[in-house]
Amino acid sequence: MTSDLEELPTFDEANITNMRFEYRWIDNSNEFSKLGIQALDSDVVIDTIANTVNCIITVPGTKDDFTEEIRAGVTLSNILGFADISTASIIKPMSGAPVLGNVADYSAGNFQYEVMAADGSTKVWTLMIDDFIKED
Repeated sequence: MTSDLEELPTFDEANITNMRFEYRWIDNSNEFSKLGIQALDSDVVIDTIANTVNCIITVPGTKDDFTEEIRAGVTLSNILGFADISTASIIKPMSGAPVLGNVADYSAGNFQYEVMAADGSTKVWTLMIDDFIKED
C-alpha cells in the first residue's frame, strides 16, 4: 500500500499566529431569542522567539444590536478567546488557562498554552492581556 502515494509534508511549526476575542449575549427582544456576537478590537503583538502573545483588547462603541446596556456588561471575565495556530497543529490550555472558544475569565493575569505541531514537537506560549479598554 506504499506505491504511488504522494509524499505529504510533515508540519513542524507550533506557533500562535493571531488572537481574537468576542463577546456573546442572548437577545430576547423579539419573539424568538437569538445569539448576539460582537467582535472586540484586538491589538496583538506576537514574539516567536520568546513565545509570547501580548494583547490590548478594546470594546467598540455601540451600534445596531450592541446597545449601551449590552456593552456595559462586557468585562475581561466574560469574553471568548480564539487563537489562530500553525497548520495541522493543536492547542491546549495549561495550568488553568481559559479554554479557547468558551466564555472565560481573562482577568487573572498571564496564561500558558501548549501548541503541538503535526510532527509532535511542542511550544509553550504565554498570553498576556496588557490592557482592556472600554471608553465611554
